[in-house]
Amino acid sequence: MTERDHKKYTTQARAAIKGEAFFEALVSDYSIPHHIVGPKDIGIDYICEWVYGDKPTGILYAVQVKTLSVQHVKLECRGPHRGWNELLAYRIENPHLRIDERTLQYWRGLGMPVYLFAIIYSGPLRQGSQLDCYYRRLTPALTTARTQEEENFHKVNEGTAFLAFADQQSNRYGFARDLFIDLLRCSYYRGSISYISPRSMGLEQFPDEDTVFGDLFEEYREAILRTYAKTREYVKRIQNDQAQPSAEFVE
Repeated sequence: MTERDHKKYTTQARAAIKGEAFFEALVSDYSIPHHIVGPKDIGIDYICEWVYGDKPTGILYAVQVKTLSVQHVKLECRGPHRGWNELLAYRIENPHLRIDERTLQYWRGLGMPVYLFAIIYSGPLRQGSQLDCYYRRLTPALTTARTQEEENFHKVNEGTAFLAFADQQSNRYGFARDLFIDLLRCSYYRGSISYISPRSMGLEQFPDEDTVFGDLFEEYREAILRTYAKTREYVKRIQNDQAQPSAEFVE
């Protein structure tokens, strides 16, 4: 058997394993990552369940992980995303970070927020290279006319700490903020303005009561109004049926 007959444990394979292991370790304080492998692969690497303290919340989000060397990407810092998630925003260019339209179309049917996580490593893998984690929100591209390229990446780690909240003292901003808004986007996209309490996921931000988010309403106006029209028509029908006298009392 020649050397050519043996399978190779390539640098790319090692990088993918280390990148996924880093992602799992990073998010594990705030999420339970369920790895999807083998024939179950649907372009999604993880289905994650958000955890508040020691309580799983039932809030799910999907993740694809890409691991790349810093030598193979163009990395441009654009500063903190003020007034939004308050994380450092980046433009990261590499052809492997673009999701094809066929995959996006499939993901639209998942009904949950989807994120692309880029693990960027510097230095030789075998010598303890530094790894950093960035994510791009794909939910806006899945539920509106916006493109994936319009969304920045956001650096979501400080060493081995996951920035679930950019403001750790008050539990505000960070990845949790984007997850909450993307959950609302998924709901509004289906025509529902139902409200998920941010307190249920540990986020001390936004009103903790039924609220309509005006900016999101405008983005999903058509879907919401269609649902409203159907609901109104159905309620009218029920009211008319209830107003009719029962047949057994009609002479």
